[in-house]
Amino acid sequence: MMRLTATIVFVFAAPALALAQAAEPLQPLIDATADGGLLRLPPGVYAGPAVISRPMVLDGAGAVVVTGNKAGTVLTLNGQKITVQGLRLKDSGTRHENFDACLRIANASFSIIKDNVLENCLVAVDLHEANNNVLRRNQIRGGEPNLAIRGDALRAWRSNNNRVEHNVVIDHRDGLLFKYSNDNVIIGNSVANGRYGTHFMYSSGNVAQGNSYSFNTVALFAIFSLHLSLVGNPSVHGNGPAGIGIGVKEASAIAIENNEVLGNAIGLYMDDSPFDPDEINTVKGNRFAFNGIAVQFHNDKEGNTFSRNIFVSNLTDVAARSGGATASLWRGNYWDNYEGFDRQGKGVGNTPYEIYAYADRIWADVPMTAFYRASPVFETIDFLERLAPFSSPRLVMRDDQPLLQTPSPDNAQCGVKQ
Repeated sequence: MMRLTATIVFVFAAPALALAQAAEPLQPLIDATADGGLLRLPPGVYAGPAVISRPMVLDGAGAVVVTGNKAGTVLTLNGQKITVQGLRLKDSGTRHENFDACLRIANASFSIIKDNVLENCLVAVDLHEANNNVLRRNQIRGGEPNLAIRGDALRAWRSNNNRVEHNVVIDHRDGLLFKYSNDNVIIGNSVANGRYGTHFMYSSGNVAQGNSYSFNTVALFAIFSLHLSLVGNPSVHGNGPAGIGIGVKEASAIAIENNEVLGNAIGLYMDDSPFDPDEINTVKGNRFAFNGIAVQFHNDKEGNTFSRNIFVSNLTDVAARSGGATASLWRGNYWDNYEGFDRQGKGVGNTPYEIYAYADRIWADVPMTAFYRASPVFETIDFLERLAPFSSPRLVMRDDQPLLQTPSPDNAQCGVKQ
């Protein structure tokens, strides 16, 4: 099973000589570069805004600062086959209605943005109807301490077939936001200290694989989306009493596989999903550990399958706001508190693993009381209810084939595009 090994490291230091120089306008240097040419900037500080509208390579070699002086967007690309590398882009404007950004890629395609530092911008990268671009090994850090008024690290709107890989994001509102954007590959990124780590809205065919999420309010969330693969993503330490590892709302055909979901208030949140009854959501091979609630259902709905998942040291494994989770198919999961036997030696329990909702689980119906969970009073009530129930408990879920040993990771990549 995948372990969280990513280390977030930022290198923002610019040469002292560069910082001491006056900012030279960048646009005349871009205009003087031939189509398809290379503009390798000498070390120094350059002033935006600047626009690139034709094929070229802009290279800062890690020793160039381009500043927006806290007004507007620093650098805009609206052409094809543009490469931007080795720059430090900083200090955009702060106008939310304008989506002021370090870098805007608008109606552009086949561009490569790699090995840059983007900091202290409202939006770091704004993809606006931009297709077939690559964002690779960039370091992105916000400068606004107030989460409510931050911008997004990557905002993709109607942008398809892009690759976002091995970037480091910290201190933005939404780390990677995709709206009406399809068939993008998001792989190997690290996102921390934000609201949503990766957020899909009205998007389909996207793949999020091998990304690391820590100390976000929500690591991964899919809403009104279809055919997403969320594979091999460590999602740890969701911030706050409602921190969520993975959330799915009115989304269908979502593959949630081989993820580490650790230390969240809610590991996996399911709300009215799948939205299309013919499209099944698959939850397979994940490890849910040290969460308040491993899997939380807002409502009970058919079309979700759970298999080969590992549930270890969660305060509650499965909970439902209304009814239970019996409409979902549970088969072949490992539960650390299963107390059955395996008389045939097949690695499968002879009796089902069942969770019942006793009268003591007031926190499931009155969320404010969840603060007192694990208190001596609640634990005493829980013990008495299980010893001699005051009323017949309600079945929450049943796994007919619980595993006696933790399953090995599934090496299948679930259709992930490389």
